[in-house]
Amino acid sequence: MSIERGMVSRVLRPVVLILLPLVCSITVWAQPEFETWGQLSQEERDLKVCAFDSEAVAIVLIDEAVSDYNEERHLITYRHIRIKILKEKGLEYANVMIPFYAKNDFQSIDDIEATAFNFDGSNNQTTLAVDRKSIFTEASNDIRHLKKFTFPGIRVGSIIEYKYRSTEKNYFNLDDWEFQQELPVVLSKYNLGIPPNYEFAYVVHKSDQLPITVKPDSRDGKIFFEMRNIAGLRDEPYMDARKDYLQRVTFQLSAYNNGGFGRQKYMTSWDEVTRELNAAPYFGSQIGKNISGTEAFIEQMKALPSSQEKMRRIYNYTRNYMTWNGFYGHASGDGVKAAWSKKKGNITEVNFVLLNLLMEAGLEAYPILVSERHLGKVYTQYPFVDQFNATYVIVLIDGKNYYLDATDPFGQPEMVPFSILNTTAFIVNRKKGGIVNITDDSNLFRENITVSLKVDANQLISGDAYINSLQYARIDRLRSWKRSRDRYLNTFRKASASLTIDSVETKNEDQDSLPFYQHIRFKARATVTGDYIFVPINLFSGFEANPFIATNRFSDINFGYRQSISFSTYIDVPEGYVADALPKSLQLVNADKTVVFIRELFDDAANKKVLARVRVEFKKSLYGVDEYGEMKEFYKKMFDMVNEQIVFKKK
Repeated sequence: MSIERGMVSRVLRPVVLILLPLVCSITVWAQPEFETWGQLSQEERDLKVCAFDSEAVAIVLIDEAVSDYNEERHLITYRHIRIKILKEKGLEYANVMIPFYAKNDFQSIDDIEATAFNFDGSNNQTTLAVDRKSIFTEASNDIRHLKKFTFPGIRVGSIIEYKYRSTEKNYFNLDDWEFQQELPVVLSKYNLGIPPNYEFAYVVHKSDQLPITVKPDSRDGKIFFEMRNIAGLRDEPYMDARKDYLQRVTFQLSAYNNGGFGRQKYMTSWDEVTRELNAAPYFGSQIGKNISGTEAFIEQMKALPSSQEKMRRIYNYTRNYMTWNGFYGHASGDGVKAAWSKKKGNITEVNFVLLNLLMEAGLEAYPILVSERHLGKVYTQYPFVDQFNATYVIVLIDGKNYYLDATDPFGQPEMVPFSILNTTAFIVNRKKGGIVNITDDSNLFRENITVSLKVDANQLISGDAYINSLQYARIDRLRSWKRSRDRYLNTFRKASASLTIDSVETKNEDQDSLPFYQHIRFKARATVTGDYIFVPINLFSGFEANPFIATNRFSDINFGYRQSISFSTYIDVPEGYVADALPKSLQLVNADKTVVFIRELFDDAANKKVLARVRVEFKKSLYGVDEYGEMKEFYKKMFDMVNEQIVFKKK
């Protein structure tokens, strides 16, 4: 994906500046006319398959918007979207949700109009407008609300379109314009108006194969973007942030021309980002605060001889005291002291509490801006602070970096949080600050699984599974277990439709240094064909369904961590049967020797047992999209071998 950078501004001559406040105070920006509203082309009527994305269930025919400012410097956006339903699964797009930020009346959505077009066998058109009374607001949380409505009478071949107005109180936090969506897009265009004397930097992220039209007009303070015929981007297994692969343009305020007083720049270098944040009341002013009521605790921490132990205890102390309110952001809203008083705050406020306690105990700790894996990559050549969605804490001890997030109930201070593995972050400090790439070369997803089973005279399998999950496997398994035991156990049931779980015993849930131990008693129905019984060797392994079956892939494969997984299955030979010819023991290794698969099988005739042992190792955590073909072929061979069952033949 290529990146193009530019600047857009509206700089007026000094003589005009004198008149500007008067002109703006009486100017009201008129609603733009979308020329295509309600006007369908014959090509749109006849369209049945997207020529550049044949798997699409629906297609966005038009997605266009115009943004400008009013006399109060509010951001006003008018948007128009038209979609055609191509397949039954596309009917879900008749249910529309428009998200907006409702806290403190920051944003509002109004002037919604929505119309559906249906066609009979002779291509005669009927039109049905959505009743405004059916449009409603749903409060998903304290900050984010949704405008919702549904187009009635929609079927395959229907065309739906809607338009609305968005009003935001602050012009200067411009959202990205995304040309690409989950659905393919025929035409996407965005026209942005810039207030007088402001400069914005913009960055276009796009494929080299897709052309874009960009028309800046600094005199009138406008810039226009347009892209056409963009295939849909759907979620892929082990995809890092979907946003990283979207064709889009991002914006950030870069300067203000203050007439005869000069030009003030905003965050046009990482050093300026540091200075701006350190001076900001929502960031730097929250660092170095005394956390009331912690004086005795801090004295205890100072007395500890081990810096690692200080870090661990302060981390757990903060995590146990504070509650995350579920909101992200790299800024403190109500402030650290208010968050401490309420025992609740956004992700930055909770971690600022942690930071202040660590610093007060004498540890070298700094705030670090992170872009969690789900948000997307950080482009370090562009100092855009909006690339980050949270503030964590970095602690430096004996030359090693520790990354802490006190909102994670399952995190361990010695392990990099999974949410930021293989990401780029920014340490906010004048002397020790800067860009840092985050990986974990010490810890793995490490798991050992042992299954012991037997088959009775009724071909019923019964057995025990013993699972020891270490390091990232411990965090992953324990988080899933705590969130929903039923959902967690259902992941094992996918291996066999007949599998039932009789009991589960766990150990070491609260002992971070020990494996998360799970003992599962289960039953399942063996597959029987004539004189043969088939028994699987991949129960409870996590290797039941191959994730890499798509012909093409658009994103990197990002596992996050390196992996070492072993699973062994001990099978008692059924009474009256013998093991048929066992599958061969073998080894698979990929081209760069970073993925190793070993399968070993043993027939212990003396003890009437068969042992199948499998070991899988991933020595890298990140594979480029150009390696997908090889990875797909490797996975096909590996899953063919894992799914090969042990066959017992009647004597």
